[in-house]
Amino acid sequence: MITIAFVIPSSINYNGGIEKTISRYNSFKTQNFKKIVLQGIPAHGTENLYGIRSVYSKLIIGTSGKMNFVIRLMAPIILKFDRIMNLTIIRNIEKNSNIIYLTNDDYYYLFKHNSFFVWSEHGNIPSNYTGVKILNSAISALIRNNLMFRKIKAAHLINCYNSERIQFSKYFCVPNGVDSSRFYPGERKHNTIRLLFVGRLEKSKGIDKIVNIFRNHNLNMELTVVGSGELEALFSSPIKNVTYIKNPDDDRLGEIYRNSDAFIFPSILENFGNVVLEAVSSGLYVMASESLKPRFDDIEKMNFLEYIDNTEEGILKSLERIGKKIEYTGKYENRMAIHDYISGKYGWDIILRKFYEGMEKVYSGK
Repeated sequence: MITIAFVIPSSINYNGGIEKTISRYNSFKTQNFKKIVLQGIPAHGTENLYGIRSVYSKLIIGTSGKMNFVIRLMAPIILKFDRIMNLTIIRNIEKNSNIIYLTNDDYYYLFKHNSFFVWSEHGNIPSNYTGVKILNSAISALIRNNLMFRKIKAAHLINCYNSERIQFSKYFCVPNGVDSSRFYPGERKHNTIRLLFVGRLEKSKGIDKIVNIFRNHNLNMELTVVGSGELEALFSSPIKNVTYIKNPDDDRLGEIYRNSDAFIFPSILENFGNVVLEAVSSGLYVMASESLKPRFDDIEKMNFLEYIDNTEEGILKSLERIGKKIEYTGKYENRMAIHDYISGKYGWDIILRKFYEGMEKVYSGK
């Protein structure tokens, strides 16, 4: 039996893409693995779930932009302090885990024991660790020569094309998945174009740009925004043709997708974008930020996705053409065809099996 500890900075109950994914990894039934989750927020009374009081978690979750970058530079110092504060729990994780899986790579500094660490692309791959090209090149060289991140034994890539950039000799590639039984198409029974955004309400997701467009332009479409975050105040006063829904449950969310025509996601900081899979699985046409290239090129070739310039001008230009785009994707038979494709390639039953097969392969070859 292999025990794997998934380390996340937030709570397993937080409704973000990483947390949903780890929850799936954790709940998947496999005879070869026992699972533990270590979160950066105190946990109460849940089996195999451990929580710590983490200064770093509070800082990294509560900041964005330049301040967030500064906090990350200070990670080695702050996380060593976190280790001292939570030493008993962390030592227990180190002692009883064969694999420590890092969804936020900074948490490497929380541990000292010589466990089998897996670097996850839920965070950043080393060649894009700091966002500064010179520093990234230096870090990659240090990793290649075993002078930095020496405890990392393998990497899990979400985007297979990054295999040429990874600096660790052992890796496996498995993308995120989607619950295709919850996110499936409905028949289009309305005439007005319905646009949807789902995600955290912060500038990096581009929601402020979308709202500005609807405030300043008379668009012949409706927008539904689903999410929570630091920019909730954008919806404190009514906006014409815009509906805001804070935290619907999963069944309600699936219904919202089915009642929409197109999905807009101009995020500038995204490793994969689980919501893109949810949208396409629901039969929606997707306008995704060009920063997501080439993750969804296969869906683009099937005429269900376009990459857009994530400026206000670029978003508006795409919205002005959306009517013609959904003439094809609005047909129920075409929606079902893309749903079946997504289910066959990204369905959780397939993805989870591949994830644990990949994990077992890199661990057994240690």
